[in-house]
Amino acid sequence: MWTNESHRSPNNSEFKKKKQTVLNNLNAGDGIKVEHTEAGTVVFDQGMAVLPNDGRADEIHKELESRQLHPDQYAVTKHRESMSRQDVDLHPMRSLTIGLPWNEYDKLGRKIEDD
Repeated sequence: MWTNESHRSPNNSEFKKKKQTVLNNLNAGDGIKVEHTEAGTVVFDQGMAVLPNDGRADEIHKELESRQLHPDQYAVTKHRESMSRQDVDLHPMRSLTIGLPWNEYDKLGRKIEDD
């Protein structure tokens, strides 16, 4: 039977895919809570489970919604972009300021201080 991996695991295979489905259990609280469904076992780690972006996530969400304790206990986010931060390219940021005509500047744009 299928079981999802924790979102805190760096080796989670779902993060290698471009998009995932995120299911939140508002009653889970801290720690781990396990829900058994016909489509598989869902492990909520601190109230969040990352599921594959296929029909299985829809089946799990529908089944959990049918036996919920209160309205809107489960919140689903479909087609979420990857939450892995390993593939992010960091670009240097350059901030510019306006040169004031009454100041003098060197070749690098630094203000020349009058002493």
